[in-house]
Amino acid sequence: MASHPVTVARFSYPYEAYLFKGLLESRHLTAFIADEHLITMQWMWETALGGIKVQVAAEDLELARAVLADYEADRLVAEVDTAPADVPTDEQNSSEARPGRGWRALAVACWASTGVVFPLPGTHRHRESDD
Repeated sequence: MASHPVTVARFSYPYEAYLFKGLLESRHLTAFIADEHLITMQWMWETALGGIKVQVAAEDLELARAVLADYEADRLVAEVDTAPADVPTDEQNSSEARPGRGWRALAVACWASTGVVFPLPGTHRHRESDD
């Protein structure tokens, strides 16, 4: 018999809930997110509804609480492997390491500001017909 979902944690933002859900699923626990869309669309209701809820089956509650305690205490950082040497770092991906990309943005901005993409009101004159 399937048990009803039980709320393990509540979050203010969907990305926090999805990060924790992914953490639970990496430990082979099935997790669900409740009230995400309602709070995203009606953000003022977040406090009244109790936030975005991450729920698990009742039999997985204790293990999920242990994962939550590790998550809140930042003990999960030690489990992450360092990136291999062939994976580019943030410094290698920065715009300073890749010259030549800024001119593209400048060219697009200049082109868009000429009125081709977004014509300014009153800049186009219509010819009146001689009829």
